Amino acid sequence: MNHYIAEIEEECEINLDWYYHATCYAREKYKSILTEGIKCNALLNKSGYGVYNGKYFISLSKLIIPNNSTFKITMNSFLYYSTKNPSLIIEGINPIPCQNISEYEPFIYTKDRRRMGKFYDEYQYYYLIKNTYIKGIVYNLLNYSLKEDLYQLKNLENLITLLEELNLDIPIYDYSKRDKTLVHKINKEKFKYYQKKV
Repeated sequence: MNHYIAEIEEECEINLDWYYHATCYAREKYKSILTEGIKCNALLNKSGYGVYNGKYFISLSKLIIPNNSTFKITMNSFLYYSTKNPSLIIEGINPIPCQNISEYEPFIYTKDRRRMGKFYDEYQYYYLIKNTYIKGIVYNLLNYSLKEDLYQLKNLENLITLLEELNLDIPIYDYSKRDKTLVHKINKEKFKYYQKKV
């Protein structure tokens, strides 16, 4: 597939006001998200145990490009999560910035707005993100293709099919070769064509 990437993708610019919610692809989960929105653990009947967002908040990250050359990035939530799973792009919300303050730990499983996180670009949003705020999906096609990850390539095909079934024209972006705000948008029809050839 990586031989065809140049035919499938075109360069475009992204918005630094976007937030990202990374979650592995599963058809029913994504169908629920795309039709009903992103739900907190309480709405999903999960305890939220063991995660900083707890029961009532939804974890988000944000792509931050430092303008200070002395600012060193070692790891952040965007890089940590978006390289492992597809990410939903969220626009038009005002989430709470997380802070790495140990005194906030008792509030993790409550509705309190003092939110704890270990990364500087980590945010949380209360309860539910409506599906109308979902403006795109990050799916790192080139990375998966170079790794010959057939499972993830098949999942991208399934995701495109799901979007068609739901009659949703949501763009899918590949951040594998991201250069600041420049990324690549995947042509869904061309991807399906070359996927069949492969």
